[in-house]
Amino acid sequence: MTRPHSALPWVSLVAVYLLWGSTYLGIRVAVTTIPPYLMTGTRYVVAGALLFALQWLFSKEKPSLPSRDQLVKIAVIAVLLLTIGNGLLCLAEIRVESGTAALLIASSPIFMVVLDAIGMRAMPSALAIAGIILGSAGVAALVGKSPAHADTLMAVLVLISSFAWAAGSVYARTSTEHHPLTASLEMLIGGVFSLAVGLAIGEASHVRIAAISAVSLWGMLWLIVAGAMVGYSAFAYAVRTLPTATVATYGYVNPVVAVILGALILHEPVTWRLLAGGVAIVASVVLILIGNRPAAAEMVAE
Repeated sequence: MTRPHSALPWVSLVAVYLLWGSTYLGIRVAVTTIPPYLMTGTRYVVAGALLFALQWLFSKEKPSLPSRDQLVKIAVIAVLLLTIGNGLLCLAEIRVESGTAALLIASSPIFMVVLDAIGMRAMPSALAIAGIILGSAGVAALVGKSPAHADTLMAVLVLISSFAWAAGSVYARTSTEHHPLTASLEMLIGGVFSLAVGLAIGEASHVRIAAISAVSLWGMLWLIVAGAMVGYSAFAYAVRTLPTATVATYGYVNPVVAVILGALILHEPVTWRLLAGGVAIVASVVLILIGNRPAAAEMVAE
């Protein structure tokens, strides 16, 4: 395997670190004037359709469509990750601050490692466990709030979102191989289901075209391009080519990016919590990567 190819999973993971860290802010501004599930559905249908078209038009060899069995697995992953995982997060961010949402979503890596350990019937390494604990403490210091400050129902929805995302991530890695059209099809299917949920819960009656702000539209555009087309494609590749605990580190880096963007764009103060939390999070990433180094080397070398 060539060096660029072997580096691609790590490049993808770094892209997830940076781009998905910005999505908390994007979601927060998008759902201020656009109903959350209709926003989520539209976002992923548009992103999935564009990505599918680009892949089909510019590929030298037209990728074959997945088999029926593969499509069923892709649909399950799409519902877990996008319809339940991302959809509930968007719904909750109407009333939960993006920083608090980031803290709650940080439970996703813990769920991922635990589910993966159950599936593999093997305990995570001691360093990985230490990294999870340290990372959780770092995120708590970074956000500087307890989940109790959030609306209780919305906080529960974010935790369900976190678990669904973790379950979908582990299932994706253990049940399917990466297919060129995986990301675009997952976004199309997840988007369609999200639109159906939005219509079922009556969001269409709350749509006011004239009331949709330019800021919400810019937020949604960023979510489509950076968060979905680029970020989700990178995640779909990374989660199938790197160990689960390694991919799970995005949950600790994303809040760092989210808080930095909040400080730069929303002029939020940079406090000692930011510095202490950032150091703890970086240290946790290092611990988890070192703790899973043999598995990571094996996965990348395949």
